[in-house]
Amino acid sequence: MNTRKFDQNNYEFNKKSPIGIYLIHGFSNTTYEVKQLADFLAKNNYHVIANNLPGHGTTVEECNRLKHTDWINAVTQDVAKLASESEKVYVIGCSMGGVLALYLSSIFPLNGCIIGGTVLKFKNSFTVNYLNTIMCKILKISKKKDPSKNTLPAKLYGYSAYPLIALNEFKKLNKIVRKRMSKIKTPTFIIHSNVDKLSTDENITIIQNSIKSENPELLRVERAHHNLFDKNPDQELIFARILKFINQ
Repeated sequence: MNTRKFDQNNYEFNKKSPIGIYLIHGFSNTTYEVKQLADFLAKNNYHVIANNLPGHGTTVEECNRLKHTDWINAVTQDVAKLASESEKVYVIGCSMGGVLALYLSSIFPLNGCIIGGTVLKFKNSFTVNYLNTIMCKILKISKKKDPSKNTLPAKLYGYSAYPLIALNEFKKLNKIVRKRMSKIKTPTFIIHSNVDKLSTDENITIIQNSIKSENPELLRVERAHHNLFDKNPDQELIFARILKFINQ
């Protein structure tokens, strides 16, 4: 397990603030991915919650035992509770966390949805949608490459291997959310890095063409990696624009 970018902890700050913000990390990652954004928002006096999704922050084997419905139920319960305590509620998600944020926007009257590096359609669609569906019960785990030789920063985060049964659940989650996107009228802010190796431009097109939000905002950055809420050359700009979106 790569402990440098792995966090088993859940976080909550400023419980008495009337504005609640719920952060959701990505597939097979942990709260490590969103902790710096959580700290930033907490310093701006918002009620911030960042929890590990079921099967995350534990083991690859446990992640493979969870269903996409477990992720949906967890975030739904957390946001329902936050909404009962808050005057305004925002959700922020990275990668699969962005997909879950879109789901939440389809069922709650949220004040805003902020998504970055969203993966509604996989870059390697044939492998994920077809080959992995067949093979994941046999090859349940795929080891990640040696980080010292890795050119894809996303692979440095979370587990040291991919939980392939859980990846199939991610595919099922996407199918559900894409069917619900026409229900989304929440003010939406989309963030995308032009050098992202996992989230392609096609994901932006899918979101813009599917949701019914009025004039969704789009921020393109040039240097951020896929985990764009963690430390990267565009982080200051990304955080400033998130704050502006929440305050407007």
